[in-house]
Amino acid sequence: MPTTHVEPLPLWSVIFTGDEQHSTHPSFQHWFGQKKPTPFYTFVGSRSMLQHTWDRADQLSHPNCKITIVAKSYLHEVCTQLGGRVPGIIITEPRHRGRVVSLFLALTYLQIKEPRALVVFYPSDHFIYPENLFLKTVQRMIWSTERFPDHIFIIGATETASRQSEDGIVLDQPLGWTHGYPLYGVKGLAPASEQDTDEYPPQTAILANTSVLAAQVDVLWNLGWDFFPQMMDLFDELQDAIETSYEQAVLERIFQHPKIWEISLSSLLQLAPQLAVIELEKVLWSDWAKPQQILENMAEIGKQPTFPLEYTRDARAWHAPWPQT
Repeated sequence: MPTTHVEPLPLWSVIFTGDEQHSTHPSFQHWFGQKKPTPFYTFVGSRSMLQHTWDRADQLSHPNCKITIVAKSYLHEVCTQLGGRVPGIIITEPRHRGRVVSLFLALTYLQIKEPRALVVFYPSDHFIYPENLFLKTVQRMIWSTERFPDHIFIIGATETASRQSEDGIVLDQPLGWTHGYPLYGVKGLAPASEQDTDEYPPQTAILANTSVLAAQVDVLWNLGWDFFPQMMDLFDELQDAIETSYEQAVLERIFQHPKIWEISLSSLLQLAPQLAVIELEKVLWSDWAKPQQILENMAEIGKQPTFPLEYTRDARAWHAPWPQT
């Protein structure tokens, strides 16, 4: 239910980085001469995808109020890429166990640091253009979460914006409005293999899942306890060890535990009793997992890549820039 009195909550950002086994296409190593997670590559301009994500997040939440989750083996890379930025909190995972584990790891620290916080989660392997329109959408999502405090909000991209829809958000009835923009409930999440089938015919209203989401800390924390109590027991144990001499030892042991399951973010969101979506419009968004998508997106905005085009199989002429209207 919407609240009549909206009180701004402390705002935090959480940035996921993943690891090279989960998020790196083999072509990237050929293009750049080294293998690392996609967020650490600079495909265009002078900033990596992670640096772009940090800079976007810092425009909405205070730079000190961000958490970056990184695999232990890439901590040095993260520190190098900070480049004078305020680091916030950097949490190292002994090994990457998926975004849901990363999410609850960040929440474990926030439960101590700022349990009343509203938190926005950003994958750092996404191409977003133009960024100012994306940030306006994130701000509306934040306002919506304050108005509907029991909901988890997620950003869904229009098909014309995303050019792909590996995981679709099936729209339900309108939930309300925020600053003139509609909010929708969510019927469910439809994998790409199930779209345009009898279950989800072409006329079904489906948005691409950007995995950019916002919720209050306690809403997500309670969701974990409702469905994964054995895993949450381990994070509770970690809470007791934070800022002690044995924190890292406990973290190492927990990440080796069989009850730390690699759950997909979509699977977690499917369990949420109150899930809502806000639409991302007039923004070119893409999960840069495929080389062809990267080349097409850079061509659309009229940008040259940082790697030689002869390293690709598609060195075609660039098209007109993506419209700003």
